[in-house]
Amino acid sequence: MDRATVVGSISGFALILLAIVTQGSLVTFLSASSVVVVVGGVFAASMVNYGLSDFKIGLSTLLFTVKNKGRDFRTDIELINMFARRARRNGMLSLDDDVQKIQDPYLQNGLQIVIDGIAGDDLIQILDDQIRAYQRQVESSVSILESMAGYAPGFGMIGTVIGMILMLQNISDPESLGAGLSIALLTTLYGSILANMIFTPLAGKLSHLGDTEIARKEMFRVGILGMVNAENPRIIEKKMLNFVEPTARIDYLIFHSNNTNGRAWEEKLYSNWTEKQKEKWDELLENQEVVHG
Repeated sequence: MDRATVVGSISGFALILLAIVTQGSLVTFLSASSVVVVVGGVFAASMVNYGLSDFKIGLSTLLFTVKNKGRDFRTDIELINMFARRARRNGMLSLDDDVQKIQDPYLQNGLQIVIDGIAGDDLIQILDDQIRAYQRQVESSVSILESMAGYAPGFGMIGTVIGMILMLQNISDPESLGAGLSIALLTTLYGSILANMIFTPLAGKLSHLGDTEIARKEMFRVGILGMVNAENPRIIEKKMLNFVEPTARIDYLIFHSNNTNGRAWEEKLYSNWTEKQKEKWDELLENQEVVHG
C-alpha cells in the first residue's frame, strides 16, 4: 500500500492502543469470543447478501487495485510511445512478441486483439466494455466494503446483548457484574474499530484508486486507438498527457524538450522495458541516464 495508507493505519491503531495501555491493561481488551461474533458475523452476512462468487470477485478486485496503485502514468506513456514508434516503422505485427511481456492485462489484451486483426467499431466496443466491466467490479467491491462497515457495529451490539444476557444470569453475584459488563462491551468496541478503521477507509481508498485505474485504462485506450489509426507518436503522447496531473505533465514535457537524442532513448528503453514497466518515472530516468546524461 502507499505510504499514506500505512502511516494512517498504524497511527490510528497506535492511538487506540496508547489510550488503552495508559489507562489499563491490554489483556482486558482481548476477547476471542467477541472477535468471533463480530468478524464471523460480518463475513457471514456479507456472503449472504452478495453471494460467495461476488464476494470473492470483490476481494480480488480490491487486491488488484491496491497492488496497482503505484503505477506512474508517465512511465506508461513512455512505453506506449516506444511501442507506437516501433509500430509506425515496422507495423503492428512487429509488437507480437513484446505484447506477451506486458504486465497490465488491459493494455496487453488491447494490443493483442489489434494484432489479431480486430479494428474499427469492434475494437472500440471491446475496449469500452472492458473499462465498464472493471468499473462495475470496483463499484461492487466498494459496496461490499461499505456493507461490511454497516454490519460491524450491528454485530457488535448483538455480541454486547448476548454478553449482557449471560451476565444477568449471574446477577446474584454483584462482584462479577463489572467484569462481565466490560467483556460484553468489547464486541461493540470491536465492531466500531472494524467499521471506522478498516472497512470504511478501505472503501474510500478503493473508490479513489479505482477512479485512478479507470483513468489509466482510458489513457491506454487512447494510445491503442492512436496506434491503430497510425497517428504520429507525438500526437498520441500529447493526448495521453491529458490524463497526467499538471505538475507531473510539466516535468515530463520539460525533460523531453531537452532530450534531443530520441532514437537512442528509445533503443535504451527497449532493451530493458520489461523490468522497468512498473517503475516510477523518476526511477526510469535514472536507468536511462546513460542516454541523456
